[in-house]
Amino acid sequence: MKSSVKNSIKNFRNIRKMKGQKGQLSYIIKPLSLVMTIVLLLILYNSIQNFGNRERQAQQGLDLTADATNILLVLANSEDCLAYRSAVTQGLYANIVDVTKLNSFAAKYSDSEPECARSLDFGWRVTVIEFKRSAGTTIEGSKWSFGANEFSRDSAFRNSLDFSIPVAIRYSDKLTRAGMMQVHLVDGELEKISGMLDWYCEMFKSNRFTKGSAQIMTSYPLSFNTTDGELCSMSKEKSCRKMWCPIDFEEIKSGGTYILKMNYADGAMVVKS
Repeated sequence: MKSSVKNSIKNFRNIRKMKGQKGQLSYIIKPLSLVMTIVLLLILYNSIQNFGNRERQAQQGLDLTADATNILLVLANSEDCLAYRSAVTQGLYANIVDVTKLNSFAAKYSDSEPECARSLDFGWRVTVIEFKRSAGTTIEGSKWSFGANEFSRDSAFRNSLDFSIPVAIRYSDKLTRAGMMQVHLVDGELEKISGMLDWYCEMFKSNRFTKGSAQIMTSYPLSFNTTDGELCSMSKEKSCRKMWCPIDFEEIKSGGTYILKMNYADGAMVVKS
């Protein structure tokens, strides 16, 4: 009888001990489970963020490629740009550019994009290279270059692309040479802001708008050079872009987000921040 009681007491103590151990394990396991859950959620969040970033980068690359293609095709095939028009048939020929127009563009647009193919989203510079035969081999001949020669720098720079298409360069009825037209396209803050201002300039000049406003983000101070008609970003090395309109521009003295308010008076666009 006494032995049975002792065994019962012993079993009861063992059961309480085991319950105590389980309780201690639960105090350890629950925090670990919480930590593991948080870690898994962070991994999932980072994966979603990385996927979103890759999607945005891919879309930006497609936008650059589409704009580069469009710029080159317009330059090569628009009569307002470089396309050759036959004096006999009055017809235009695909990707045949007139050397006279090439010479004119290289001289006139040495530091800005021609209006016939200017982008309001990106800045660009084009180089046309002639190929000719010499001693049985193909070598580079004459070169022409035109378009913007300054772009967004440092933190204001976002992306760039080099793209090219084949062209034929017509000298005369008897001489046409093969060539290549290559564009260097840049996406940046200065290009976006100047494009927006150029768009408002056109709207004001055509009397479609009398005033407007737009939000911009700039990493650096902005100012307008009235002598050269250029909007300038004051990064480590100043970058400027020629504008379509004279601008009375209130200087932005530091980087940040701003609301620009615009109107048109006495042949100039007034821009206040």
